[in-house]
Amino acid sequence: HEYDFVPPVTDASIETEPLFTEPIYLTDRASIPDARDDSWIMSKPGTLCHTMAIRACQAAGFEPRVRHHIDDFDTVLAFAAAGQGVALVPRLAALSPPDEVALTRLPLSRRTHAAFRRGYGDHPAVRAAVAAFHTAATHLPL
Repeated sequence: HEYDFVPPVTDASIETEPLFTEPIYLTDRASIPDARDDSWIMSKPGTLCHTMAIRACQAAGFEPRVRHHIDDFDTVLAFAAAGQGVALVPRLAALSPPDEVALTRLPLSRRTHAAFRRGYGDHPAVRAAVAAFHTAATHLPL
């Protein structure tokens, strides 16, 4: 994945092909600045999602007060429903949020790519897998 506010991770031995882009949602607030005084639920430090969330808050002018570190988006949404904080979640992780959670679409996105060993993009198995990923991506509720 790639997120806004996070430089892409590059590896000279890997090629990527874009598959789809999905929006990021904020739970229970209209904007990131509105969540300045809230507790936050974020992924564990060192993850791309955590870095994106920290930098999105910094771009809004504040350091978030992280209350929980959770790497499973269903659990993140359950904690948000229980009033434990606000969170940023990608669209595909928020298809069926709990009734208690309001979602606001933000002008942020997560991009998903197929990755394969450099120089193997024309291999029939790689081409078939990437084609299948593209076909599957056309059916996603983005």
